[in-house]
Amino acid sequence: MRQAQELWESRRHQYWSEARGYLKLILNSGFVISVYFLFIFLTVYYQQFVEQMPADFPLVLLLTVLFTWRLTAGSIRTFVKPADIVFLLPYETKMTVYFNQALRYSSIWQASYIVLLFMAVGPMFTERIGTGAAFWLALLFLILIKMWNLLCVWQEQRLVAKGERYSNMALRLLINAVATYLLFAQATVWLIVAIIVLMTILYKGYWQPLEKKHSLKWDRLIEVENQMVMLFYRIANAFTDVPQLRNKVRERHYLQWAVQSLGGKKGTVYHYLYARTFIRANDYLGTYLRLAVVGGLFIYVLPLGWMKLAMALLFTHITMMQLSTLSFHHSASIWIDLYPIKPEEKKQALTYITARLLFLLAIVYGVLAVVTSDLLYGVLVLIASALLGLYGSQTLVHRKKGKYRRVR
Repeated sequence: MRQAQELWESRRHQYWSEARGYLKLILNSGFVISVYFLFIFLTVYYQQFVEQMPADFPLVLLLTVLFTWRLTAGSIRTFVKPADIVFLLPYETKMTVYFNQALRYSSIWQASYIVLLFMAVGPMFTERIGTGAAFWLALLFLILIKMWNLLCVWQEQRLVAKGERYSNMALRLLINAVATYLLFAQATVWLIVAIIVLMTILYKGYWQPLEKKHSLKWDRLIEVENQMVMLFYRIANAFTDVPQLRNKVRERHYLQWAVQSLGGKKGTVYHYLYARTFIRANDYLGTYLRLAVVGGLFIYVLPLGWMKLAMALLFTHITMMQLSTLSFHHSASIWIDLYPIKPEEKKQALTYITARLLFLLAIVYGVLAVVTSDLLYGVLVLIASALLGLYGSQTLVHRKKGKYRRVR
């Protein structure tokens, strides 16, 4: 028991010692400043929206969707390592304390996400649903549901087939949707208590017995832990070189035409290399599209033209910072250095690729601004975003290794 507790503390300390190094670089970057201004900007607009919220605004539906997703999602952090499947598997019966600590640790983090999300929607909740005791009882109810979900997730990890895990998740999703809808629709207290009792019965009668029917699947625990660690590494990789990051490559034959459109002709080595890297590696394409969609939504819904301009510049800058990781994506490969090509051509190729991507983003933002505002602001959004993209593609995307050092 004591050794399991010491192992947990050691693993947790080891992880956060490494994570703190990356977090310092993230906090010292310009990205955090962009997020800070985005937060201030949205806070002002959010307050105005709450005060002028239409009577037919589907608040109950919105809150149900948000919290159903957040309650159903979430994993258990165990800090297990691939070698544990060999060295710790024989001691599984003595690891109860270790896994109880993992559940407590994950419960604190997952509960904090619920609290932050609820505080974010708090002004709308108090405006339309209730204040005082109703507010805090709703938060307590949501935290209890989240704890129930985590206990169910822990038992679901014993299942081998993905289909079984997905069906269990679908069942939890349905239960969470009903519970949150009743909560935000101001159902009677007895009905909400009945939901809690039903969830308790389901856990005792269905999920908890999985512990006796199925052994703990260490390979599944390692897979889940690796996914969460890789997510953090991918975020940190936007600010520094992460040697632990495993590059994932997807074929995506259906996007081969996009390589040519980005200037990736086989006669120009670095143009072709960067174009294929953007399309196929490390989800650069996915990040670019997600930022384009989120930025476009902000430009579409914000009422004033200057707000649209500010959002366009902000998301252009954030996208630029994400694309800048292309500059050292192949830095660990010795084969790239064997190309008989001048280093200037590498820089020119990166400038060309990022400039095209940022110009495309500027066109999308400009069109949205024209459709939702007027021609003047649409032109301003297009020109300002394009100029920022042109400047950034020639300067900001070319990162220096000395500035973005590796964290060991």
